[in-house]
This record gives sequence, C-alpha cells and structure tokens, in this order.
Amino acid sequence: MKAFSSLSLATVLLLVKLFSSNGFTISPSAVVTTGTRTSAHPFAISRIHITPPLPNPKVSTRLEAWPQRKAAEVVVVAASAALPSIKTLFVTCLLPTLLGLVKYEYGVSYGYGTSTAVSSYLILKSLLTFPTSPLMTLVQLHAAAIIFYGARLNIFLLYRELFVARFRRMRERIESRQTVKEEGSGLLGRIVNRLPFIISCAFLYLGLAIPPLMGGRLLEMMSATHVPCEKAVLAYKALVGCTWMGFLAAALGDFIKTIVKGMKGADHLVTGGLFSLLRHPNYTGEIFGWTSSLVASLVAISMSGVGLKQLKPLAIPYALGACGTLGINFVLCAAATNLEARQKEKYGKSDKYNSWSAWAGITFSPKKKSE
Repeated sequence: MKAFSSLSLATVLLLVKLFSSNGFTISPSAVVTTGTRTSAHPFAISRIHITPPLPNPKVSTRLEAWPQRKAAEVVVVAASAALPSIKTLFVTCLLPTLLGLVKYEYGVSYGYGTSTAVSSYLILKSLLTFPTSPLMTLVQLHAAAIIFYGARLNIFLLYRELFVARFRRMRERIESRQTVKEEGSGLLGRIVNRLPFIISCAFLYLGLAIPPLMGGRLLEMMSATHVPCEKAVLAYKALVGCTWMGFLAAALGDFIKTIVKGMKGADHLVTGGLFSLLRHPNYTGEIFGWTSSLVASLVAISMSGVGLKQLKPLAIPYALGACGTLGINFVLCAAATNLEARQKEKYGKSDKYNSWSAWAGITFSPKKKSE
C-alpha cells in the first residue's frame, strides 16, 4: 500500500474539458441530429445541435474557412455540470482518512466508509445533471452502489462502537500498539509517522471511487452516431447488479452476525442463513462488489466505442482504479484468512464447526507454525 503514497498529485490531475465553439448558436435537441437527418436510439444521450449563426464580421473568416455543411453536422454533449477531477476526489478521500491521526483505526474504518461514500456522491451529483438516457441511469446506479456501501459501513461501525464493548476494546488495543511504536516522538513525530499510511489509504479509496467516474467520462466522449453493442450493455447491467449484490451480501452478513451474537453471546459460532453458504459474507461480498465495479468500468469502454487515442487521458485514472481494487481485495483476503485461522483455533474441535460446509471465500494459504 505504500506504493500509493509515491504517486504525485500532479500526475493524476484529470482536467474536465468541455467542448465549445464561438460564433455558433446552440439549439437543444433530445435526439441525435446530423445535418438534415435526425435519428433516435434507445441508448443515445441527448445532444445539442449546433447551427450556423447569422453573419458576424468577427467570425466571418472562421465561417469561410469552415464550410456550412460541416458546421451543421457538429454535435456536442448537452451542457452539464463537470465531473469532479481526480484532484478533487483525492482531497475528498484524504480529509476523512486524516481521522487516523486521532485514532489509528479510524483511518481504515470511518475514513474508508466516508471517503468512498462522499467521493461517489460528488460523482453522482454531477451525473444527475447529464441528459437522461438508459446508459446514464446505469452509471448513476453504479455510483449509488458505492455511496450505499460507504454510508452503510459507517452506520454499522458507529453502532458497533457505541453498543459492542469488545470492539471498543479492540480499537484501543490497536491504538495502544501504535502508540508504543511512536513513544517519545511527540505530536509532530506522530503525524510524520502516520501520514504516509494515511496518504496511501486515501489513494486506495480514490481508486475505489474511480469506476463510475470512468463510466460517466466515457459517455461524455461517446460519438453521437455510435450505437452501443447490446452485449456490452447487457454485461454492464449485470456487473452493476453484481456490485449491488456484493455490497448487499456484506451488509446482510454484518447484520445477521451482530444480531445473533448479541442474542446468543459473543462466542457463538454463526452458521445459519447466509452463513450456511458463505463463512465470511462481509469479506466475500466486498471482494465480489469491488471487483464487479472495476470490471464494469472496463466493459464501459466497449460500450462507448471510444478509440485508443481518446483513451490515453484515462490511462492514469484506470490504473488508480485497478490499484485500488487490487489493494482492497488483498486486505480483504488477508482479513478472511486471519478470521478463518482464529475460528479454526477456537471452534476446530466442535462438531458444529467441522460439519460447517460453507465456502470460506478467497483466502491465502495459512502460515505453517514453526516447530
């Protein structure tokens, strides 16, 4: 994760470019217009048809150089709020992650949930100003899934901290271990010690918010005459649905486990309901959700029909998205591996545990104890 902190903000700044042409009058149109021909497509985004203006001495030279026939064929995306830049989203992810300076664990709990939710909210807020179309609705649902995940996680974390004593003790143990490492460094030393980890986490959270941003950007770049491949559209729909499914499974797993352990005790092994299929639905659901989210943004390339040359400015954002997804999946796999080992150590001799056939999800090979 330290690799994320080495990236410069200057290299990941993505400027939003809006197309404009002086010397032309703009008339809104809800369909795709080219010259004198008008066509509509169920996936077409509303466009603006630019028509030649009345003679103007200031632009007469430009009009003479650009034939009227070509001017009448120009189509641009309807005016909308600019999508947030990478710089804006990074700052949005960094600010809540700075809670790690207060409590080390807060940077990877509340910082995680708040960063993903708020950055995706900024993306959705911009997407909602775009002209309505079935494809744009899918991208909006994609962003909404990440908002749901982050908001739900924060609510769960707050409940757990307020009402479950063992989690408060766990948080304090984490803070105590970190404080011992920083002993004698003072406030400034504490900040310097924690900041690299906080910045790397902010980059990771930024990567998780990138996929719906790329979906919106690709629809902005899509040619007015491009007809999306139906298979690509279907795949994008399915992947957005899988993103929601993964996050809902994680939420349901946390809810069931909290309720059952609250009723039957912290040492009770939960094996019923969703846990009869998945041993760790919160971790497995998150992995499924984040992976589907990233793959959806890749399928959006095929759906938009954008060429390779046009994709060059999106290379860094896509790299951030891939690193974010790989990073969080590594963390989740490690967490599932550790939980699996703890459960085996605690319940391994019980018949209930040995007859529990649920899938453990994607985990690493357990470390062999040295003799």
